[in-house]
Amino acid sequence: MEARPIRKISAKELISKYLTEGGPSEIFDIERTLGTGEVVASQVRVQLLTAEDDIEALRDAQQTARDHKETTEYGDIYREAQAHEVLVRALRGVEQETLPDGKKYYPPLFVGTAHLRRSFTAAELAVLLNCYQIVKATFSPLETLGEESAETWIARFSDPLRGPFYLSRLDSLHWPGLIALLAQVSRDLLSAAGHELPSLDPTSASIPDASTSDTGSSGKPLSASSTSDPEVAIPTGELLTKEKAAAIVRDRMKKRSD
Repeated sequence: MEARPIRKISAKELISKYLTEGGPSEIFDIERTLGTGEVVASQVRVQLLTAEDDIEALRDAQQTARDHKETTEYGDIYREAQAHEVLVRALRGVEQETLPDGKKYYPPLFVGTAHLRRSFTAAELAVLLNCYQIVKATFSPLETLGEESAETWIARFSDPLRGPFYLSRLDSLHWPGLIALLAQVSRDLLSAAGHELPSLDPTSASIPDASTSDTGSSGKPLSASSTSDPEVAIPTGELLTKEKAAAIVRDRMKKRSD
């Protein structure tokens, strides 16, 4: 994704002029298959919602769930309604129009969620919801991991006051990658300083042959017996240790050689 040009403005100008404008938007090409089998293509503008729009969408989705008797807990009806409430606010006409007071805006395409649901299939609405997710990602204020180097992130996290702020600026999807990146840098620094990292190979404590008679669970002890050689019956009521098993084998081999 290409970096968007940034124009510096004052905080006063941001609040007085730009915060009252509609959110940024993108145009998407969409196709749908009619009942006759004909495929038609068109364009739709998808606009990023404001925080107030999000709250209204949540409120109306909750009301829809209650209207459909989904009152004990919010389930499928609520989740579907929430998606529809978002889309009915986000889907806009491609061309700008002008209000009587001279303000320009992109007109909404639907008068309500019922109108939206009657106009699209469930699969088409899923595609449009993906379009909205793309718009959110495109105009998100969050950073991606590739925008800064490992050294920059180390410097950021070294600041005890602003470290958490910098992490909040990074999309959480990139947190695992950031952890791996910093771990690699730490490993290289430790190696350069002559410190060896602990081995990740299994130790003898985890190898079954090293188990002792204390190994086992708190439940009923396992037992074993031999019917082929009653005189050398395997002890019951406890787990065999490596030493006991070796002794039994030696006794059997001795009897056979005799």
